[in-house]
Amino acid sequence: MNNMMTLQHTQIKASFETSTHVVGHVFKVILYKKLLGMVSRYALNEIAAEYECVPYADKNPSCCGCVMRSTHGLPCACELYKYVVGFIPLEAIHIFWRRLSFSDQGLCEAQVTITEKMETISKRFEQLDVCGKVHLKTKLQEIAYPDMNSMCPPSEKVKTKGCKKNR
Repeated sequence: MNNMMTLQHTQIKASFETSTHVVGHVFKVILYKKLLGMVSRYALNEIAAEYECVPYADKNPSCCGCVMRSTHGLPCACELYKYVVGFIPLEAIHIFWRRLSFSDQGLCEAQVTITEKMETISKRFEQLDVCGKVHLKTKLQEIAYPDMNSMCPPSEKVKTKGCKKNR
């Protein structure tokens, strides 16, 4: 059993190392210079796909929506437009995509705590009237127990007529 797990671990590690070092020709331009070897290949592929939208974002920046930035932590088309003549800085990529180590050794990240926020919420709770306290308690319950919400399942959809085609 131990030999089998060791073999699987070695295969996973080899696959991981390959994904960090093997890069396509698309990424051998100056734009990706600071990212090669520092960012996962999946993130590079996502950035390359978003980079294809840069000409459209240049003409109409409001249509970008910044979906890639908000969902993946990667530069969106309107942000990539700024880097067209230079390179994408490593700081523009979320830390999740920059962790290319197989182990957690040597990672020093700031401790994330909520004690200050909870104290502030507690003080605010004491200052509220009864209605405010009930409302805040409901909000905290939604956060603490996301599976237990007061929403009801949607009723069965009523069939509607589709749009008529021009004749």
